[in-house]
Amino acid sequence: MNIAESLAATPVSDLDLSRYVAVAPAITVADTVDKMNASHRSMACVVSEDKLIGVFTQRDYLMRVLGRSQTWERPIADEMTRAVRTMTVDQNAAHGLAIMNDWWVRSVPVLAADDTLAGNLSYYELMVKIADLVADHVDDADVALEVRHSLTLIDFRGLHTNTPVTVTQRDTVETAGHHMRARAIGSVLVVDNHEHLVGMLTEFDLQKEIACELEDLSKVPVGDIMTPHPVSLAMRSPIVEAVQEMAKRGFSHIPLLGESGKPVAVASFRDIAAYMEVSFSALK
Repeated sequence: MNIAESLAATPVSDLDLSRYVAVAPAITVADTVDKMNASHRSMACVVSEDKLIGVFTQRDYLMRVLGRSQTWERPIADEMTRAVRTMTVDQNAAHGLAIMNDWWVRSVPVLAADDTLAGNLSYYELMVKIADLVADHVDDADVALEVRHSLTLIDFRGLHTNTPVTVTQRDTVETAGHHMRARAIGSVLVVDNHEHLVGMLTEFDLQKEIACELEDLSKVPVGDIMTPHPVSLAMRSPIVEAVQEMAKRGFSHIPLLGESGKPVAVASFRDIAAYMEVSFSALK
């Protein structure tokens, strides 16, 4: 059974669907963000009478809430995303991966047979599953040579990646947030005067460190809240290494370095998931 078939044979109910917090529609935005941070979660499911009515994600926080105090005491129902793509507990992991790729999301709420919320399928859980399947296939002596090659030797030069947006440690969070909003991206890279990577600022850093507490972001240096010395990979690294890192550390973005050691691209979960979906379907 190849990886695509293994994903298709894995019921979503067999995966960990606990990576979310559930909140009522009347709870404030600030309290929702606090609950997400306390649970180290990137998504809140807004539930009324056990039925999902919307979600609030890190992207919602970045686009609508970061530094905008007028939103903080509003009901979360006012700032949530209402048009939500869902799946059901009787569907499989491959279906979840397809939804993430088609809808450009990192989480898919899962509904029970009676339409009540059963959980949330996160990109992290899919990466863990894919990493396990890749390891099984690479270790399997009966797997064809071309399959081994596609899993372990193809590098990021053959993958669509994003040109990195960079800031310095002295730049403000206001500037970094503007770049992220304008480009609808989940991270910026932090470089020194020689353009070498020294940090990374992500949506999760903003949610965790700024939350709904600071409005004037023009006085907060990026260096104060960034993730220093982020894990990075060489552009020539096998794509499977990024899958393993994402599964191990829960990353959604990984900086890629060129021959000079300077960042030349950023690989996101979406980039890798799209590649994996196409590649898996070709493995027979």
